Amino acid sequence: MDRKVILSLVPLLWAHNVSGAAFDTCPYTAFLMQDSQTNVYGVNLLTGAYQTLQTDIGQQGNLNAAGYNEADNFIYAFNTTRKKVVKVGNDFTATDLSVSGLPNTPFYVGDVANNTYYLYRSGLYTIPLDESDPNYLKASKVEGSDGNMKLTDFAFHPEDGNIYAIDNKLGLLYRINPDNGQKTTLGDAGVTGTFGAAYFEASGKFYFSRNKDGIIFTIDISDPDNIDPTATQFAAGPNSNLNDGVRCASAPIEIQALDLGDAPESYQTSVDNNGPRHDQSGNTLYLGGVAPDSETNQESSDDETGIDDENGVIITTLQGGESALVTVTASQPGFLNGWIDWNQDGDFADSNEKVISANALGAGMTSLVINVPNSVTAGETWARFRFSSIEELPAFGGAPDGEVEDYQVTLESAQFSTANYGPYTAAFEDSWPRAGDYDLNDVVMRYRIEVKSDQNNNAAQVKISGTLQALGADYKNGFGIHLPSLSRSVADESNIIFIKNGEPVIDSPLEAGQGNVVLIISDNLTADTETNCRFHRTLENCQEAERFSFSVTLPLVDGVSTASLPDAPFDPFIFAVDGMYHGEETSIGRGLEIHLDDHPPTDLANASLGLMGDYDDRSNSGLGSQYRTENGLPWGFIIAENWSHPTERVDMLQAYPRFFDFCTQGTHTDWYTKAKRVSQHLYGME
Repeated sequence: MDRKVILSLVPLLWAHNVSGAAFDTCPYTAFLMQDSQTNVYGVNLLTGAYQTLQTDIGQQGNLNAAGYNEADNFIYAFNTTRKKVVKVGNDFTATDLSVSGLPNTPFYVGDVANNTYYLYRSGLYTIPLDESDPNYLKASKVEGSDGNMKLTDFAFHPEDGNIYAIDNKLGLLYRINPDNGQKTTLGDAGVTGTFGAAYFEASGKFYFSRNKDGIIFTIDISDPDNIDPTATQFAAGPNSNLNDGVRCASAPIEIQALDLGDAPESYQTSVDNNGPRHDQSGNTLYLGGVAPDSETNQESSDDETGIDDENGVIITTLQGGESALVTVTASQPGFLNGWIDWNQDGDFADSNEKVISANALGAGMTSLVINVPNSVTAGETWARFRFSSIEELPAFGGAPDGEVEDYQVTLESAQFSTANYGPYTAAFEDSWPRAGDYDLNDVVMRYRIEVKSDQNNNAAQVKISGTLQALGADYKNGFGIHLPSLSRSVADESNIIFIKNGEPVIDSPLEAGQGNVVLIISDNLTADTETNCRFHRTLENCQEAERFSFSVTLPLVDGVSTASLPDAPFDPFIFAVDGMYHGEETSIGRGLEIHLDDHPPTDLANASLGLMGDYDDRSNSGLGSQYRTENGLPWGFIIAENWSHPTERVDMLQAYPRFFDFCTQGTHTDWYTKAKRVSQHLYGME
């Protein structure tokens, strides 16, 4: 079929003007009519989930001001494009009605009650729909009706016979008497915006959705004589424009397949309490490896039925004043929001209790860092995590997809003393066992150490954080920190928090196969740094900010005395990257380590022992002298000062002439000061 034929069919379709049959019964579904050429959607008010019901209404134009007539089970609406009142059947196709008496203007606000169609624009209009009425389809304006309300939809209460609406500009809740069109202001709803769709359900709850963000709000009008006008956010629905909502007000809300929370009811868990709920109709967004089961009872919680499906979140120790790692597994990309009840008061309402906000997740595993307040008290509390295609979600209310998972967690109070060490700057020449250009800028790392200990002087954790200052190497190097004499077995590996370049790292930095604690900060600094220069921060003609940072929080098992910890600054070292060239006859990968002077290699670097004494190295392990040249110069050193490194291929002794005396004789301990350095040879000092 060619394009011309397709186009010729469109006006014929719009021109057939034959509506479908009436709805069989008063439907549970809320209908949303939207767009300049109307499409019809079914909306689940509990969750905001929606589906397309009709993309061809049988005529051209935008349908608005819609209402459901329980007398004949048809929808009545106003075609704002053609300025016609229409009748809509169960197939959502529209038929023009011959209505007289309306001004020649579009109407956007309307509803049906008592077999009468009510429209609003600068006043209230009525159109009888009873064919036996002598004024059938004859519109008339209600004399004296209020014409100053800023409305985009209203809805009839299923019991008291009045109209209710939210003023878009003022955010006020109105009760409108359909007999005289006069309003009574019931109070401030607390929200403003364009509320293009309004609905009631059988219990008397009033629902209205805001166009710009799709949020569905509710006000309980089940007792019209006792109304709290404050609106409650209820669900996350579709964003809308040129829209109108319509629903049979006598129908209750249908509880369909939902995923619910598990926390105690004080945390708003059940549907009756506007608890978190996620639509499971065709849902493929969930946490963990098991899709959530579904509940259909509005008073239940998730664990009362089906399987225990809380398997998508792992949380490390929640220690007051410390960071914790939240590791999340997602079935596919979506957004995560999370809360922890820090003060254990039975809600997630306090200002600091939303710990994860609209964090975008990819499919698979993601780790996030949260900070535990200093003020927490030891005890049990609850955490809630919501995953959905909706970016921002509160701890309550509906969502059109995804999952909610609640966890009981333990808080540990902050009762530790803190000792801080550093900053230290460790610098290395990576040509060992050859002297190379001896610019000592192949790897320059600045870092700090923090040790927390309890009242019994037992070490609870060690935190090391740092920033790469320079990477002037042709070879590819990794960087690690060895904690001599601290057994690997005392590390609480499952609770380590490892962050590189601001992002949590799932893989543990604690190296396997070592007798002591060895933390591998980077397997390949070149890959982690991604510099835009040939060398990172060693060339004056290519200066850039630091591009690699890290922190490792290493918890220790109970009973590790502070006295048993090695002295700061520990033992930083660099090592060759597996599979990469690192010099003739010395390309042995991870087995090649370069340490500070007089520090032996780790358990995984026995190959380095075989290179000691070769080329320019004159190590003597029997005398405890390692990684030194014949003149006693080291391939790595550390300084507890802010130190400026040499530029590329400038010998350290040219930049700091007294460094030789310091290394070989122990004199000139101030070798690094301004008076004893040659600034023109230092990076960033010209």
